[in-house]
Amino acid sequence: MDLISVIIPVYKVENYLHRCVDSVLKQTYTNLEILLVEDGSPDKCGQVCDAYAKQDERVRVIHKTNGGLSDARNAGIEQAKGEYLAFVDSDDWIDDDMLQQLHRLCKQYDAQIAECSFRNIFPQAIFEETQCTADVFVGTPADAMEGLLSWKHFKPVVWNKLYHKSVIADIRYPKGMLHEDEFTTYRFFANAKKLVYVDVSKYNYDRTRTDSIMGKPFREANLDACFALHQRMEFLQASDMGDAQLQKRNRDAYCDLLLDRLYQCYKHKIKGQKVNEVLKMAAQDVEYFKQYPVKQKYLEELMLLKAKGLKKFGQQRDKQQKGGSLCQK
Repeated sequence: MDLISVIIPVYKVENYLHRCVDSVLKQTYTNLEILLVEDGSPDKCGQVCDAYAKQDERVRVIHKTNGGLSDARNAGIEQAKGEYLAFVDSDDWIDDDMLQQLHRLCKQYDAQIAECSFRNIFPQAIFEETQCTADVFVGTPADAMEGLLSWKHFKPVVWNKLYHKSVIADIRYPKGMLHEDEFTTYRFFANAKKLVYVDVSKYNYDRTRTDSIMGKPFREANLDACFALHQRMEFLQASDMGDAQLQKRNRDAYCDLLLDRLYQCYKHKIKGQKVNEVLKMAAQDVEYFKQYPVKQKYLEELMLLKAKGLKKFGQQRDKQQKGGSLCQK
């Protein structure tokens, strides 16, 4: 029976931690190593983690100075002993049979990554992310990239999956960056020979918190996703994963996000070093996209951004949204 290491980063989640850890302890797949990575939390999370370690020998606690979510996950990866790894966020929880189902799929289809759907838990309602047809989809890394771009089957989030340790390899999450799974998931996909997805929700994603990382309003750190998708674009271009159509869709996805995030900076009057770095990257992309095509509207906006700056670009986008047309006057 393969050992599964479940990595749970823990920081300022005192009111949610029991629900999360209990859901892992109740898994029908019992050969688990549960790594509670206590990331220098200022509340009583450290004490709660230690209490769990005393109650169940499968629980190991890693106490560390605060380094953020990526650093905590990396610490768990470094100490994981399992043949397979899973990640659960400490304010979420999983269904009792999630790990058993994903492990069964890995074995049945000789897959290195298995993924399920998830529920979005809002204060007044629960929404299924998909139709939950129970259909099973088996694919290659290119198929997974197609799903990622379509938000279908395979998705970039880290926590609804079971990974064979071989696909993790030496890949680590970028410390101090938001949208950390956007930097890594596609690399895990590329390392797999086969992936399997089942359209059944087994993960519960808590969206009730306003103080969580993803619950905060738009800020400069949200530009980290631009760097992540730029790296993904370069990675995919340099690899043999996917055809020309997939490559172009990936470039378009990057442009769409890049231009939207910069527009948000304009609307929220956000300035800073990271904004300047993204603007510089966008200017350099203009020549790149003359060689590797994207939608014409994206190239036009990038050229405007490079020539006239963020304010002019933002003003033109305002006009577009009011029914005007993009121009470079």
